[in-house]
Amino acid sequence: MAAEAKSAPAAQTTPMTRREFLYYIWMASLALFTAQTGGAILWFAVPRFKEGEFGGTFTLDIGDMPAPDSGPKAYDDGRFWLVNLGDEDVSDERLPKTASGQLDYPQKKGVKALYKICVHLGCLYKWVPTNNRFECPCHGSKYLATGVRVDGPARRNLDVFIVQALDASGNVVDETKPTTAGGLDGAAIDITNAAKIRINTGKRINGDFNSAPGGGK
Repeated sequence: MAAEAKSAPAAQTTPMTRREFLYYIWMASLALFTAQTGGAILWFAVPRFKEGEFGGTFTLDIGDMPAPDSGPKAYDDGRFWLVNLGDEDVSDERLPKTASGQLDYPQKKGVKALYKICVHLGCLYKWVPTNNRFECPCHGSKYLATGVRVDGPARRNLDVFIVQALDASGNVVDETKPTTAGGLDGAAIDITNAAKIRINTGKRINGDFNSAPGGGK
């Protein structure tokens, strides 16, 4: 008679020691703490701006726009000047020109949102109606309504915010456009068929480098 098959030996288990138990508890606590800390950092690091506060968007009715060539309108909560450039602004004789008489910074008619901070050392510049230009009281930099620097220690034009023009249904009819170099064009946008405009103060476009002598004195 064939020999009976031997049964396999039972698997042996080693009970967890107190030290191992405390080690696993400590590792689990550390992982939980790391996850909570990372979540808290992410929560505070990601900006959350409301409509109508700096860093967020501002939606304005077309009736709130200044008239073309009428000078800027200040929006202190958004830290921007709203300008509506007309024929006079875009053909201002004080705009810097090349030796051949061409404009260094050609301008388009329409609306711009100019950041209210001087690009020189961060002072608040102001609009001076008698001189029809922006002037910085700190160091004397001067800019036209277009944002083009015409005098002073500043070495670039004013920074601008991204702007969209919306029709009555909320469709975008014009907006700040990308450049061929991959950046964003800070030119004015057309508001002809717009019912509202939206300014995104969380996205700022640096003004063009400008060290040419100004004609705005």
